[in-house]
Amino acid sequence: MPNTSILKTPVEDFVRDELTKAYPRMTFTEKPVPIGVKRDGSIAKHKFDAVSSDGTVIASIKSHSWKTSGGKIPSGKIGEIYQSLYFLSLAKAKTKLLIFTNKDTRDGFERIADGKVPSDVKIKYLQLPPKLQLEVTKVIRLASDEMKRLR
Repeated sequence: MPNTSILKTPVEDFVRDELTKAYPRMTFTEKPVPIGVKRDGSIAKHKFDAVSSDGTVIASIKSHSWKTSGGKIPSGKIGEIYQSLYFLSLAKAKTKLLIFTNKDTRDGFERIADGKVPSDVKIKYLQLPPKLQLEVTKVIRLASDEMKRLR
């Protein structure tokens, strides 16, 4: 089965670079951010895909396709997106972003989640460069074809 996780690094690196352009004087890295307090009094953290150097901007990045290989609504992917929203809602940051690199996924999720997104989280779409998008499309197609064969 094709390894779709190989796309995580180039896609997230591209998004972090674009965030650096959008927020000058800041750099973005993947890192844990405090989101609460554990029962023992220690700090609970969650690792976000992009966190600004000053901690004022945090983002979760979603780059998967919308429909399943069978053409159905992807309940597992939707759950994963809501999980990201939950962790974003717990973090203390001036700007909280949920960034999609697939327009169909962004559009589909916005239809399903209408009225169910925390008001302090902004949903954004960021188009990948053609070469990277071609790579993503190829890996997703291979994974989808593999899932169809397994049925």
